[in-house]
Amino acid sequence: MPPSPEKLQNQPPAKEDAEAITRQPHPHGIRLGALVISPTWEVGVEALILEFTPGEVILLLDDPVTAKTHVSVQVNTCSFYGEILFCEPEGSRWKAHISFDDTDASGLRRTPRFPVRIPARIFTPTNDLPIEGLILDVSGEGLGIELAQLLPPKTNIAVQSDENIALGEVRHCRELPSGFYRAGVVLRHIIRKDRDLQKAESGWMNKLGARFGIKRPDRSKG
Repeated sequence: MPPSPEKLQNQPPAKEDAEAITRQPHPHGIRLGALVISPTWEVGVEALILEFTPGEVILLLDDPVTAKTHVSVQVNTCSFYGEILFCEPEGSRWKAHISFDDTDASGLRRTPRFPVRIPARIFTPTNDLPIEGLILDVSGEGLGIELAQLLPPKTNIAVQSDENIALGEVRHCRELPSGFYRAGVVLRHIIRKDRDLQKAESGWMNKLGARFGIKRPDRSKG
């Protein structure tokens, strides 16, 4: 006698069947593979992006996720941060609605954000010495930075790189699984590197060296 439909539904599909299901188009979504992670989890949760609306993305998960959990959604080498709005059963799986942070009414960032990896020093009101960090993305309105210290929202900071100094306000700051922190900074002012000032400073140092007989140290050869 063949097994009942209930037992068939409860049995895990064979590997070949599971791969075939994954390859089939989902009638209600685009089925873009993703990984959902949170600082409080030991491992990430595999997911499929099904749908999206302005400011919200809908995922299909293997496991339920508690509402109000802050997560990072990774799609290949891209990622975004959000919060679980709610999570409900969807057959044998779970459908989660996640906010898409930093979007406007159209669902797009007000200005494009470009991934970078630039060493920087972060100056804060509560630290006597600058904090070493990285600028991870740049847009016309803000920066994404990574550092080893939590920054409270609304803190005014200065982010110094080789090219300029950015003055801004911390919009949000979250802990990453690596133990570092990712902060979003709203830009207020940019102090750009002045090439003419660099030339003037270099010329002034050369004149001072010539006057007092100061020579630049020879570079080692070989």
